[in-house]
Amino acid sequence: MASGRTFFELVAFFRGFEATLGHVVLVIADVHELPSGVPKRLEELGLTVVRKRLPIGDYVVGPGAIVERKSVLDLQDSLLKGRLWLQIAGLRRTADWPYLVIEGTSLAQGPLGDEALRGLWLAVTDLGVAVLRSDDTADTARWLLRLAVRRQEPTARDRPAYAQRFRRAQPHPAEAALAAAPGVSVKTARLLLARFGSLAGVIRAEPAEWQLISGVGPQRAASLAHMVHDEWHPDRTTSHSDVSRNGRPAT
Repeated sequence: MASGRTFFELVAFFRGFEATLGHVVLVIADVHELPSGVPKRLEELGLTVVRKRLPIGDYVVGPGAIVERKSVLDLQDSLLKGRLWLQIAGLRRTADWPYLVIEGTSLAQGPLGDEALRGLWLAVTDLGVAVLRSDDTADTARWLLRLAVRRQEPTARDRPAYAQRFRRAQPHPAEAALAAAPGVSVKTARLLLARFGSLAGVIRAEPAEWQLISGVGPQRAASLAHMVHDEWHPDRTTSHSDVSRNGRPAT
């Protein structure tokens, strides 16, 4: 997984290439996947495979559909070295249809136990990334074939409600603005807005008044105050450098 063209440029490339091929099913494979043999197997299954350096994931199987392939050992190594959650975050941020393929006949390989990997599997699923289980590279290629066909087939526009993809409701902009403060949840943001009537009303209130709201203690009030009143700096990633995302002092 390497930097190069942006993902959106790759999607545009995908759509243009797909349009010229008509009914041909296309998969973009990251160049680092060539040693695995999966791209070759995809071609043997009749797919057109384009080899590119992908900024996110290992395979693009359709517009907005990205697959990260991990052997069981690679999955454990990525987790232990801190890469996995960054890769999962990239999938969630970039793909409409994110997938993780776990490849290997047994989960009981490597330093992590079977139960730890099952918990990881559920955590990734909870984040909205579909997890697929594969025995080997041949099985992975068959999964990618099925995904590519599914994601590139024309979809009916009059699907019944039960067949439509679920999308989470987005928070109100005022809720999102307050919840950007470290330690402040959307629930707390809603309580603040209910009490003070608007984002402007919250900003005009004193920190002591914020603490009258259930769940807003001195640290969260301080976090809100820093977000509202601190001078902006382009190199800051949070509104208060001394407060972590859970509202406690950073260590």
